[in-house]
Amino acid sequence: MKRYFSVLMIAARSTIYKITGLLLLMGAAEAALFYRLLQKSAAEGPAPLESLITRSRLSLICGLAFFLLCVILSLVGYEFSGSKTRYTIQRLSLPEEAAVLLWAFYNMLCFLIFWAAQLLVVLLLCRLYISVMEPTYWNRQTIFLAFYRSGFLHSLLPLEETSRWLRNGALILGLGLAGACFPLKQRRGQKGLAMAVLAALTFITFPQEMGSFGSDAIIMLIALGTAAYSFYGIWWGPRDES
Repeated sequence: MKRYFSVLMIAARSTIYKITGLLLLMGAAEAALFYRLLQKSAAEGPAPLESLITRSRLSLICGLAFFLLCVILSLVGYEFSGSKTRYTIQRLSLPEEAAVLLWAFYNMLCFLIFWAAQLLVVLLLCRLYISVMEPTYWNRQTIFLAFYRSGFLHSLLPLEETSRWLRNGALILGLGLAGACFPLKQRRGQKGLAMAVLAALTFITFPQEMGSFGSDAIIMLIALGTAAYSFYGIWWGPRDES
């Protein structure tokens, strides 16, 4: 167990502070933009909660932070010019493939933490909306309904929509494996595009309205295919360009 933990700590030590700072910056930026619009709405006239969420560009900020998270995680084990990353990995008490799978597991945990942090931020902003707006403009169902009406909020917390939960889980699996496979391919002299493609797809398609079953199914299949492709590349892929 100790050797597994030591491999996980290699990834954690190189990313934990960057990820923490990223989450704090994301939350601060979203809170500032939302609060500015909320004050304006309270003074000039009430606006629905989901409208303020959309107009404050929370999904864009979340998407940019997500891209930065993908970059941070994909650079674990990346061999920059003059670095000796491959020799460090060769000295580990585990095969390189097993270490990469552990880093993929770490990536998945980080994406889960990112999702939880973003959900916590929007829930706090929803409570802020209720505390600022006059009681005549909201009721006990306001937040609940906003998570059905807003594509961004609904994708963060799909409530009873099973297909959206499955889609999100498949994306976490695919992104985790693709992110860990990217530096492995680079060390082997190959090009890894799966992470970039899946990250771009996630950024573009993540906010979806309720009832988008067909879109959920297609994205889930792409994410699972990416996960399978990355897993194959880790264990059985070619070791060099030849």
